[in-house]
Amino acid sequence: MSVLVDRASRVLIYGIAGNFGRFSVRDLAAYGTKPVAGLAPGRAIRDVDGVPVYASAAAACREHGANAALVYVPAPMALDAVLEVIDAGCKVIVYPGDGLPVQDAIDMRAAAREHGTVLVGPNTPGVISPGEAKLGFMPSFCYTPGTLGVISRSGSLSYEACWRLSGEGLGQTTVIGIGGDPVKGLNAAEALELLHADATTAAIVYLGEIGGSDEDAVARYAARPDAKPTAALVVGAAAPPGKKMGHAAALVGSQADSQAAKVQTLRAAGVHVAAGLPQLAAAARSALARVNK
Repeated sequence: MSVLVDRASRVLIYGIAGNFGRFSVRDLAAYGTKPVAGLAPGRAIRDVDGVPVYASAAAACREHGANAALVYVPAPMALDAVLEVIDAGCKVIVYPGDGLPVQDAIDMRAAAREHGTVLVGPNTPGVISPGEAKLGFMPSFCYTPGTLGVISRSGSLSYEACWRLSGEGLGQTTVIGIGGDPVKGLNAAEALELLHADATTAAIVYLGEIGGSDEDAVARYAARPDAKPTAALVVGAAAPPGKKMGHAAALVGSQADSQAAKVQTLRAAGVHVAAGLPQLAAAARSALARVNK
């Protein structure tokens, strides 16, 4: 079973005529995911690499049965674009963009929840079920099929971590990039519930960072008696207080936001926390060993 995206997914690419859109037409198709239609705001084109281009998301979904969307538009256009795709009926939407205003992110999340849509993003590489399908721009070679469900606040960290896990023979069921912004369409707690409900996911690997409260949600999940065994890596040990580190939410505003405090909280809940990337595979194996017991 795949979480969020599978070979039956029919993808609408909003912004298909841009560099990322054109790349995704070829990249998704090569991975077995079917781009069926696109939108190209402000451009009078009929198709991109054989994928038809429409004037509205409603028309594209009606004509081709699109049920998932990848939205590549600048931040000032993002809210309207995502709302249009939600109204058109797509049930899984990835918005990778950076720099989205917080109020727009709040409105996006509220609309998605109201319509029963899963919104991944902003500030995310998307979702991939290795060997099955992808909805995003992550480098496919980093991932292999397996039994670990992965949740990550950082895109580049998820690539590196999954490449290392794959090299150790530890494949993944689904990798979800929840993004690094303060307001997320899909937060850590919600992503955990998706993986918890997936029968093919034996254990969970969480990749976190300083700032925010997602790590607290992971700790609360891990402390549940029915939780799947969980491993984690939290980066940012050397981050100075008061400095934003890459992501909008990666900021040590108080001691509770620090890497050390998050590691302590996770370990107290029974999470196998790796000291660094080189130790992540061992932490994941420890989590899987609890499944076998």
